[in-house]
Amino acid sequence: MTPPSDTSLARTLCARLCHDLSGAIGSLAGALDLLPEGGEELLEVAQESAAALRQRLRLFSAAWGGPTEALQPAAMAELLAGAPAAPRVRFDLAGLEPAVALPAPLVPIALNAALLAAEALPRGGTVRLSGSPLDGLVVLPAADLGAPPAAWPAGFLAVIAGQAQPSPGPREVLGPLLHALVAEAGWSASLALGAAQAAPLLLTPR
Repeated sequence: MTPPSDTSLARTLCARLCHDLSGAIGSLAGALDLLPEGGEELLEVAQESAAALRQRLRLFSAAWGGPTEALQPAAMAELLAGAPAAPRVRFDLAGLEPAVALPAPLVPIALNAALLAAEALPRGGTVRLSGSPLDGLVVLPAADLGAPPAAWPAGFLAVIAGQAQPSPGPREVLGPLLHALVAEAGWSASLALGAAQAAPLLLTPR
C-alpha cells in the first residue's frame, strides 16, 4: 500500500475538521442571530452550542494537534464526550486502569482509535477501550440491540491489510491517520481473528 503523503493527509484532515465543527458552529451562529428576539430560551441554546463547540475543539486538539501531557482514562472519557457521534455512540473506558495515565504519544492513538470505532456503529452502540501502555490497547465497537452489527470501515480494513487504495477523503481519513500514528509510535495495529464485524482492534508495542 502506498500511504498518502503528509500534505495530502493534512489537507484531508483539515477538511474533516471543518466538516465536524460546522454543525456546532452553525447552531451557535443561528442562536446568536435570533437572540434579540428569542430571549432566555435562545440564550440557553447558544450557551449549549458554545459548550459543545468548546468540548469538540478540546477533543480535536488532543487527537489531531498532539497532547503535551499524559492523560488518565477519566480525562480521555471527558474528551470523547465531545465526539461527533456522541451521545448516539457511548465510550466505555472502564477497561483501562483508572490510576494509570497513557503516555502523551499514546493519547492521540487511543482517541483516534475510539473515533474510528465510532464509525463502525452507524446506528449507535458502545466503543470499549481496554488494556495498558505496556501490554497494548484493545478497542471494540459493540452495536446496540437491534442495530446492524458493528463493522469497521472498508477503507480501514484495506489499510490494515496493506492493500493499495486511493487517497482517502474526509470520511476515510481516520484509518490512514491512525495507521500513521501507530507506526510513528513503534506500535502495530491488527484485527483479532481477521474478521471485519465486531472484531477487536489490537494496538500493540512491537
